[in-house]
Amino acid sequence: MVRTVAAALLSLLASGAAAQQTSFLLINGTPYPISQLTVSESYINQWTPNVLHAPPIKAGERRQVNFNAPVTYCQADFQVGFADGGPLAFWRNLNICTLSKIKLVYDRTTGMATASYDE
Repeated sequence: MVRTVAAALLSLLASGAAAQQTSFLLINGTPYPISQLTVSESYINQWTPNVLHAPPIKAGERRQVNFNAPVTYCQADFQVGFADGGPLAFWRNLNICTLSKIKLVYDRTTGMATASYDE
């Protein structure tokens, strides 16, 4: 019984050590409401569940984003889904370990995704 409890406790501690609280201010610089933000290690395309909470972030609005990010990488990609059902947009190779504020800009006509950010 003691061994089982100790093993369960060690397992919980190990899984908690594999994630770090990540927090940054997200500014929607697109003309579209953002309803989904998923994160992946850069160029791996293994996306987290949506880290945004309802309601969608309207154009020009900002929201603090908080989630548990893996500690195995800092360079990450963002995948953004829009509430109007438009195509997904991607921002690549962002350092989420030092990110404090990011403004995402997207032109659906050209497919150009850019960002300005503070670390």
